[in-house]
Amino acid sequence: MIYKNCIDACFDCVKACERCGSECCTPSCKEKHECCTVCAEVCTLVGRLTARNLCCADIYQLCAKICDDCAKECSKIDHAYAKDCVKASKKCADVCRICFEDCKECESKKAGCH
Repeated sequence: MIYKNCIDACFDCVKACERCGSECCTPSCKEKHECCTVCAEVCTLVGRLTARNLCCADIYQLCAKICDDCAKECSKIDHAYAKDCVKASKKCADVCRICFEDCKECESKKAGCH
């Protein structure tokens, strides 16, 4: 079930980041959109790999870090889409940390995940 949660959280984050990055455009937040683009791309990759039943603790750890960074940057923007992005990014980071711990345990046992 945690991996389904990861897939859902990743794609919810993609949707929020894409919206924030393309529709929340003001001169003050223009440079922040790069973090949304990177976050959306990484979450897409993690969601797709997880859906294919591939487990790699490193990608979950990377995704959590990038989502945390995106949430931090977007929290500085006063816009509804940015707030949605912060919420989705934080949730994705939390779920990816759970998957990281579970997958790390599987990798240490040299067993298949999921």
